[in-house]
Amino acid sequence: MSATHPTMARVFEQTGLEPSALALKINASPQNVTNWSKRGISKKGAMDVSRVFGLSLDWVLTGAGEPKKPSRDDLMQQIKDIENGSNNPTPQGTVGARMSSSSSMVPILSWVAAGSWSNTEPVTMDDVIGEAPRPPNLSKLGFALRVQGRSMMPEFKPDDVIYVEPQTGLFALKDSDLVVVQCNDDKDATFKQLVIGETYEDMYLKPLNPDWHEQKMLPMGECNLVGKVVGKYAEY
Repeated sequence: MSATHPTMARVFEQTGLEPSALALKINASPQNVTNWSKRGISKKGAMDVSRVFGLSLDWVLTGAGEPKKPSRDDLMQQIKDIENGSNNPTPQGTVGARMSSSSSMVPILSWVAAGSWSNTEPVTMDDVIGEAPRPPNLSKLGFALRVQGRSMMPEFKPDDVIYVEPQTGLFALKDSDLVVVQCNDDKDATFKQLVIGETYEDMYLKPLNPDWHEQKMLPMGECNLVGKVVGKYAEY
């Protein structure tokens, strides 16, 4: 008999349910749960488990962090920590590339390096492709990116430099904030506007360009927050 995939082993252990009972709880077919037990849970299945049982989506998929979603009191404390500057979300294993609050310049990173900021791959000096003047509202871990493509026009044109503040937690974001995220298995980061619905699962990303072919993009639940865009530096 084959071993249960780690993603489902976590879910079974945390919920205390057998496959058939789990399928009933999340309104999935027993066959799907059986397949997940062999190959790993799907993104939709993980989101359903997260929603029904109050489990962390990241924990279900990767085993990272705590199983349970934080309580309202925990979230309020996280927001206070962010506002007080005592919360440092830099992922374990990442290395700051010339990140110094005393410097008058900010490193401009590649989009691949920005995507690595939200996981455990190291960010090094090899990922720095330039520098931009440091704005006063950017922390010592802040960095810059050069805009690619036209999905955020007319406000952000290709080659505009945007400033990204990584010391911003997901639950401190507001509707219409501009964010840089890393989604699914993409290596490059993505720059989009955040739309917040009634619940966390209703969050999604959209371009600013009204003529862009895809107006409602990936759900935020499928992405990792890299940081909030706090400004731009235009070169003429």
